[in-house]
Amino acid sequence: MPRIAFLPALALLALVSLASAGVLLVARFGPPQLAAHIAFALGVMPLILSAIGYFVPVLTRGSPQEGPASIAAQLAAVAGALAVFAFAGGGNPAHLASAAGVAGMACLISLSWLLLRTRRMLGPRHRGLDWYAAALGVLLLALLAVVLMPAIPEWRNELRRFHLHANLLGFVGLTAVGTLQVLLPTSMGRADPGAALRLRRDVAWATTGTVLVAAGSAWASRGPAGAIMAIVGALIYLRVLGSMLLDWWCTFGPTLAGVHGAGASLVAAACGFALLLAAGIAHAAGAGSARAAIAGFVIAFLLPLVSGAVAQLLPVWLRPGVQGDWHHRLRARLGRWAGARGWTLVLLGIGLTLAN
Repeated sequence: MPRIAFLPALALLALVSLASAGVLLVARFGPPQLAAHIAFALGVMPLILSAIGYFVPVLTRGSPQEGPASIAAQLAAVAGALAVFAFAGGGNPAHLASAAGVAGMACLISLSWLLLRTRRMLGPRHRGLDWYAAALGVLLLALLAVVLMPAIPEWRNELRRFHLHANLLGFVGLTAVGTLQVLLPTSMGRADPGAALRLRRDVAWATTGTVLVAAGSAWASRGPAGAIMAIVGALIYLRVLGSMLLDWWCTFGPTLAGVHGAGASLVAAACGFALLLAAGIAHAAGAGSARAAIAGFVIAFLLPLVSGAVAQLLPVWLRPGVQGDWHHRLRARLGRWAGARGWTLVLLGIGLTLAN
């Protein structure tokens, strides 16, 4: 079983960063861009690249290779720190472009390594790899938007909106949805017979929805066509999430709504994502507060997602190999009240989003 040595530390950093960003956003302290980059650039991006480094050897049925994944995660952490310092110092576009360049290097390393491992694997390709490749591709587009800001300052607002939505729905969303369809059945201890079909069928739809929302949101201020594009994209993405949640209900039933267990927190996160996407259609069309949208995404989606994933995976990260009593005891302790926490965060995040 592959092991990225600093995954537990990155998981802790992500949880601290998300909680800190949530507090800053709710307290309205500092610009929302600072809190957003504490959450996403410093907390989530290094964790996602490191987690991709963990899952790729599993999905390609090959031996672990920590080198490229570790380098990508370390570069992402440096880029995240640079972005946070840039916003703390006023948000100089040149400094932000430099941070985006470092993050782009991390993304290219991770994507190249993923494609190489996929090409060399034996047997049929696991479709979860397609979701990771799509997420990294959209991240490259989001980072390119930041690099272009100093060159075409008259398009700064449009590029900023594209960057925001491509990151939230594309990089974070595609990675999360692809991983959830593998991780949720594992946490529930039962197979999901529809997962393989959904992974193969829906990656193109979710990616298309992401690009439409990001491009439409960027263009919305210049005409109604952009707003229509964003709404269509959101509806396409909602169809993907709705299909996944419906299949889960048909397979696992009321056990999804448990009070304890990592699986209950993961389900709450998925429902939170769907509700935020539905509520965010108005924001994508040009209405609503960016601060509220980011706060809702952090609180109603990312916090239950990351905490649920950590509750399920931390025992394996700490002691890779055959699962024993120690793993089961630690997983039970970490999952204690996880469902209750997850649904509380979803209700709080949705409430904050709608109230603003």
